[in-house]
Amino acid sequence: MFIVIAGLLAVVVLVATGWWRLAFAVFGIRPAKMTVEHNGLLVSAPADVERVDAILRSFAGGFNAMISHPSSTGWRRYCDSLPPLCQPFAHEGAAMGFTLRRLFRYDAAAFEEGIVRVRSGFRYLYYVGLGFWSGMRNHDPQRLAGIVDGLDPLYRYLCYDGYGFKQAFFDGTRSPQGLGRLEALEGYALNAAYQGVGRALFFLFMDRPERMVEYIDQLGAYAGDAAAGLGLAAVFVNPDRIEVARNLGGQLPAAWHDQFHLGVCFGLKARFINNTDQFERDLAHLEPSVRQAARAAIRECDRIELQVRSEPGAEGYNKWRRLVRRWMAEHVEFPLAGLKAAAAPVIAQRTASA
Repeated sequence: MFIVIAGLLAVVVLVATGWWRLAFAVFGIRPAKMTVEHNGLLVSAPADVERVDAILRSFAGGFNAMISHPSSTGWRRYCDSLPPLCQPFAHEGAAMGFTLRRLFRYDAAAFEEGIVRVRSGFRYLYYVGLGFWSGMRNHDPQRLAGIVDGLDPLYRYLCYDGYGFKQAFFDGTRSPQGLGRLEALEGYALNAAYQGVGRALFFLFMDRPERMVEYIDQLGAYAGDAAAGLGLAAVFVNPDRIEVARNLGGQLPAAWHDQFHLGVCFGLKARFINNTDQFERDLAHLEPSVRQAARAAIRECDRIELQVRSEPGAEGYNKWRRLVRRWMAEHVEFPLAGLKAAAAPVIAQRTASA
């Protein structure tokens, strides 16, 4: 009888303290798999390899902390322990583990309340991570549409971005023929998915811009969306080296410049809300004209978001991106070289009166 009681008490303690979650470690992502070499990424410069390996490990670490840490806040402590460059990727990985931690009991309201609002500065990453989880679970587009139902009307589209990233990173690494699953997505969800494809291409072909161009050129009507994803990734992976994105943009066909610039704007915006102080430190070494353009782009991205949120209709995300794209084309020299001469005085006046 004593042994039975002791056993029951042990079970109660394990359940009450959350230590039973350590058993979930078997579902974790092995760090050995999260390297440039293991994933066959075309990245060779030592500094780039070190950076991408750290990003991949951080993503895996966030996921592992979410699913197996006994404490419900353990994943946040893990993410906060990392350097600013890697923190967003850890938060993205943590969001991917949200449903598994809840024993597959997904609930949109719980995701918004327990994940997004807790660390709102990483909100973009959380939706992307949730979509990546659907991709890893091989959810069909109909299942994914059910998952995003009830999420923020603008940010929900980032789930499709994460879904598209997974398809390209694992299934479409050689050619777009591996992206057939995306074609069942409806409306602007398909465009958002191809933005994720573009982000994946930056990791897959970092050393080979010509491969990026060749791949994107095969995407037809969605080439621009992929170019936007490429711009976002180039900035987001290199917030302290904006010149990487600027150099890449200069190697793309002119037809994609507006979309690439759109991605650059959202990459800047994402890094700004992740950690504003670090963002300013990263910008400090840039020319004043580039810093001015970056800050103006972020302000305009915010302004347009507020505008579309105040308007009725289900096309807010599409309109948000369309208007930001137009503003970048009209006001910022490509690639993020500074404000256009006619726009600079007006924007400076707006900034002074804000």
